Amino acid sequence: MLMLSTKVDKVYAKENLLMSRINKNGPFWKSVRSCMWSTTQLCRCRVKPFCFQFFHRHKSVPIHIYRGKIMIDYKKSNNAIIGTGFATIQMSPELLANFTYLTGTFRTIAESTRTDFSFSGDTDGFLPFGSEFSIENRQPDLCERFFYWPSNLSKRLHHPFVQSSFMQAVQAYEAEISQMAEAIMREICVAFDAQPLNMMRSASYLQLCAYSAKEQSTKRRFAQNPHEDGHLLSFIKPTHDGLVLVKGQAIEPVRLLKNELAVLSGSLLTELSDQAIPASYHAVLMPHHSVERSSLIYFTNPNVNQNLFGFYRKAPLSILKFINERHTEFGNRILELANIETSA
Repeated sequence: MLMLSTKVDKVYAKENLLMSRINKNGPFWKSVRSCMWSTTQLCRCRVKPFCFQFFHRHKSVPIHIYRGKIMIDYKKSNNAIIGTGFATIQMSPELLANFTYLTGTFRTIAESTRTDFSFSGDTDGFLPFGSEFSIENRQPDLCERFFYWPSNLSKRLHHPFVQSSFMQAVQAYEAEISQMAEAIMREICVAFDAQPLNMMRSASYLQLCAYSAKEQSTKRRFAQNPHEDGHLLSFIKPTHDGLVLVKGQAIEPVRLLKNELAVLSGSLLTELSDQAIPASYHAVLMPHHSVERSSLIYFTNPNVNQNLFGFYRKAPLSILKFINERHTEFGNRILELANIETSA
């Protein structure tokens, strides 16, 4: 039996694509064996990207491979988001490495640095424990937070922390995941024959939530109460289980592979699509045992300077007003997003 080329073989090792979870005689490996010969030849010839089916949770997911790199089929993610408001997508090795570094390093940053690099007026930098809540202000989210807005970077360049390895990883993570967000929103706009969104990074941001194990003795059911984020899309990657989808009175645990992240739609996308795409309500459960849990989220918003219209009714939307209404509902201050451009 011919083996895959070295570059493609590394993809399986790096990405951990169900190797330990799928029967070696099951449909996944049968499909891989059936395409090994053509796969090897195509990679050696350096032709255009090709596609074969990975059998993932009883659904076939098209994965494109080209010169050893995985490229997501965004149309597949787009269809899932349009239908249910939820999808999972794979992370590149670089994105996963930056995620691991950021969540592992956050708690080692000195308290003095966190205090000095805190800009609550911009909802930026390090913000203290319990300063945000989901709907109910008497039950704050049981986490510390860190924010990164590319649009604010030019205002922080004088600060020495901007040159730290932590901030470099933050910027690398945001730069890559913002491209994923652009690709998914581009496919959604194509599906609705709607105008494309311009420069979404100018109003989008990264947020790290660090849940403390010492707060888990509380009798609360949720470390973060049920809510929807109020953005276009939220890209969520946690270090441990706990993320659940809330569907009426029922909750559905979100199970992610090591190299997967969840994509959830928000009410801004519901508004933009004239109610066609549902907002995905979710929460974070209190763990059954003491654990330091972190979650890295990328929140996607449209450029507030772009004139946007509903996908169907074509009525104009007041994007900045909508964003701030949702943003302040979580205890945050009003954002000054008008007339800014991303500097990253």
